[in-house]
Parts: sequence; structure tokens; C-alpha cells
Amino acid sequence: MRHTGTVGVLGGYGAVGGAVVRRLHRAGAGPLLVAGRDPGRAGELIAGLPEGGPDVSARAVDLADAEALDRFAADCRLVVNCAGPSYRVLDTVARSALRGGADYVDAAGDDPVHHLLAADGGAGRWTAAGRVAVLSAGALPGLSSLLPRALAARTPGATALDAYLGGVAPLTPAAAGDVLLGRGPEHGTPAAAWQRDRVRERALSPRRGLRLDAFPAPVDAFPYLSTEAVRLARATGIGQVRWYTVFGGGRLAEELAMAWALDSAETAGLVAAAEEDVRRHGAWYGQEFHLRSEAGAEAGDGRPVASLVLRAADSYELSGFLAAVAALRTLDGSIAPGVHFAADVLDPARVTEELAADGAAELSMS
Repeated sequence: MRHTGTVGVLGGYGAVGGAVVRRLHRAGAGPLLVAGRDPGRAGELIAGLPEGGPDVSARAVDLADAEALDRFAADCRLVVNCAGPSYRVLDTVARSALRGGADYVDAAGDDPVHHLLAADGGAGRWTAAGRVAVLSAGALPGLSSLLPRALAARTPGATALDAYLGGVAPLTPAAAGDVLLGRGPEHGTPAAAWQRDRVRERALSPRRGLRLDAFPAPVDAFPYLSTEAVRLARATGIGQVRWYTVFGGGRLAEELAMAWALDSAETAGLVAAAEEDVRRHGAWYGQEFHLRSEAGAEAGDGRPVASLVLRAADSYELSGFLAAVAALRTLDGSIAPGVHFAADVLDPARVTEELAADGAAELSMS
């Protein structure tokens, strides 16, 4: 199916935005408008696209220029936001899209943006205008909820989920900003688990030197019950969820702990630490999910009744994949007007099948 109407990708020449543009171009969506502060970089991306397909052009847009942002949004049928850091951009681009009569997909966003868009009846304005806003359409959050939902649908009777997400990867300054700012109760609870329909604080400890199929080397896993994990538990009815952030190298974890302790918003140290980890260990990313039945669920032992393993070289490509899927589903009318999380409105089984065919990751289920 060809998808028509101008699709503007803000931050469209970045690590995630470029992945979105390439997939939308391949799918025939467009015309495409690649936007950001540097139209030269947008032009380089456009020059590398295959011949044929929809028209693609560049537009200089600075998030700090409200008028330019509004003009950009008014020229679009759909705005896909890949600019960051998300926790500084917040709802700026989404509100511009609504003013311009455009639908909206955010590769990030999550609870802070959802709360802002839904405050004071704001979600109703999207519905009344017949416009769609899809948030958390990335690797994490996003695929991190859709993949276990697909696994749970194939595994009736499972009562516990263990999730491990992370690896070793370079950080863009925008991604580093999101890592720094993505903490506090609106994001999740360190060391907590979901048990018996509630958040149980201080329930878990870090796991060191863990060997898992999703990762090529031993990793350290730190328990962090994200708000996404809580939504997943409630949506699936799984009674126990243990959610771990995985680090395959030590420098980024050390630098992040220090930045949080100092309440620093500087990203350079995180970017450098991630680069050092990549030099030492290579770049790799994974997500691994284990479902268990009642027997052994409390202790976390015993053989899982079902598992899903994702291996990838690049988490940014994964985010680009899901943001592009959310954009295509928005364009074809599959998503009802309103403000949504991607995991709540995309079909988990279909997304899993499309990801397996995309080439951005290697998937296996058992």
C-alpha cells in the first residue's frame, strides 16, 4: 500500500531519524520532508537514498523557533519527531503538530509527554480534532513492551516475566541527555519489582556477570522497574515482573552513577564513557524476555516456559524501525484519534513478524 500526504521527520538526519526516513522512503510514504537545524546534513541523507520512490526534500527547522516549527507542522500530514533529548523537547513538537492539523509520532516521549498532552482534557482535543498522537515508538520504550506482549499472547498461563534490556552502544548527545534526565518516579523505580498488582520497592539486587543469549559476553544487570514495565504488567495480567537494565561495559554505568550523584546535566562524559566501552567491548544490543509459570515464579528459578531473544548491532535502527511502523499505521488509518503509547495501539504479533523481516535485529522465540 502506498501512503500519501507529506510526512515530516524532525531530526530526520540523526541516528534514529535517518533510519525512519530510509524505511518510509522504501515503503513509498510521502512526500518526505527531512527537517532539522542543519539542512546540509539532511541533504547528505537525501542524496544517499535509492532512486525512485516519493519526493524527498530538506527543511531548516530549529525547535527554539516556534514560528518555523509551526510552519513546518502546517505543511505536514504527519510529523515524526526524532529530535532530542526527549525530556527537554517534551510536548513542544506534539502541540505544534496539533495546531497545524497533523498527526504525530514520537520515537520517545513516554510518560512525561503523555501526562502533558493529557493534562486538563488535552487528550480530548486530539480526539475532537480527529488527530493521532503515538508516543514511545522506539526500541526502549516501545519494542521493549511489544515483544513480551507477543510472547505472552503465545503463552497462556504464564504468571511471571523477567526482562533484560541493554548492551554496549555509542551514545549521541541527544540520547545521553535522555539517559541523564530519564529518572524519577515519572520514569520508574530503581531496585523495584512488580508483585501482586503493585510496585514492591527494594525487592531486587543487581546481578553481576550474567550470561544471557541476547548478549555475546557476560553483563551486569541492574533492576529498574520502568513505568512502561508497569503498564505491560497491567495490560497482560502478569503478576510478577522483574525488569533489568543491562550494561555490557563498566565505564558508562560508572559515569552515569556519578552524573546522577552530582545532579549533572552535562552529556559529554556519558558520550565519552560509552565510546570507551565500545572500544573495549564492541557495539551490541539485546533484549531478552523469560516467561515463567507459577511454579518457580516466586524464586525466579526453574526453566522458563517461553523465551524471546533479540540481538542487534544498533539500537537506533530498532527505534527507527518502530517509529516508521507507527507512522505507516497512522497513515493507513489503523490507529484511532487520541493520545496513545505505541505498545497499546500496534499489534504485537504483526510488529514482531515485521521486525524479523526487517533485518535490524535477529529474533528467536522458544
